[in-house]
Amino acid sequence: MKTMTWTTFSQQPRAAELLHHSLRNDRLAHAYLFTGPKGAGKKQMALHLAKSLFCQEKEADACGACLSCRRIEAGNHPDITVITPDGASIKIDQIRHLQKEMAMRAVESIHKVYILEHVDKMTTQAANSLLKFLEEPPAGVIAMLLTEQSHAILPTILSRCQIIHFSPLSAEAIAEKLVLEGVSAGMARIASHITSNLEEARVLSQAEWFAQLRNVMIQLVQECKQHNSSALYTIHDMLQKSDKLKEELPLFLDLLILWLRDILYVQVDRHAHLINSDQQDVLQGQALIWTKAELLHGIDLVMETKNRIERNANAQLALERLVLQIQEG
Repeated sequence: MKTMTWTTFSQQPRAAELLHHSLRNDRLAHAYLFTGPKGAGKKQMALHLAKSLFCQEKEADACGACLSCRRIEAGNHPDITVITPDGASIKIDQIRHLQKEMAMRAVESIHKVYILEHVDKMTTQAANSLLKFLEEPPAGVIAMLLTEQSHAILPTILSRCQIIHFSPLSAEAIAEKLVLEGVSAGMARIASHITSNLEEARVLSQAEWFAQLRNVMIQLVQECKQHNSSALYTIHDMLQKSDKLKEELPLFLDLLILWLRDILYVQVDRHAHLINSDQQDVLQGQALIWTKAELLHGIDLVMETKNRIERNANAQLALERLVLQIQEG
């Protein structure tokens, strides 16, 4: 695994620089709240701050190789506690247990760290108990609270934390991370333009059903220009073949929009903008049989169909109507 450093967080430069600067100057706050969308790297940065704090190389960055760094990576460092919701919420017993843990003397350092994930899901009792803990933190204890919904957290808790904002990752950043993890460049690019959530993009890029959904979409676009019933049979077959494919129809339509847009890019010679860059030969062929007006109208029709399906219209009828409208031009 590639060793992470503060420069690894290039998509969150302000957050990384603030924390790194505070660490270098021994000015860490006693409590931070990391807020931002899912997949923006909040937990990774919290763990990296902990690694950098405990790293035995003492360089204000994590070496990734010392015993402390390896223990944190493995999730078994004695001076770090990570708490996640127990079921639907973080309960008061979890906060009480945390307080007991933090009251004990640190084993390997002068510091102890706790990370609370989804802190917005605390029960009222748990939140009030945490508030008292934040008001009188034990010496050497650093808190990192993580949330996607800071508006759902007690203002009194927010006021006792230094708030660090995380931005959504760009499609390019997500694709780059997926490629580093071994995902093909083509699939990484597609998944990263379907969702701005790294975790969701990772799942999509590795899912067989997602690849199958894309193949059906490509086939359907080709058949729509044949002006026969083959496209309708493809829709019927897709809906009958797998409940998963049926569940993911909005995603199917997102893929279709990206594909039609790519055909437009080929027609205007903007190949650098292609999302389906691994299918350039197919796109080149389809660019010869679709007019620009047909593509623009087709994109509008797909968006209308997606809206109907999301409002619980009959999926098969909506898709059949889409095909017929596209074929009519």
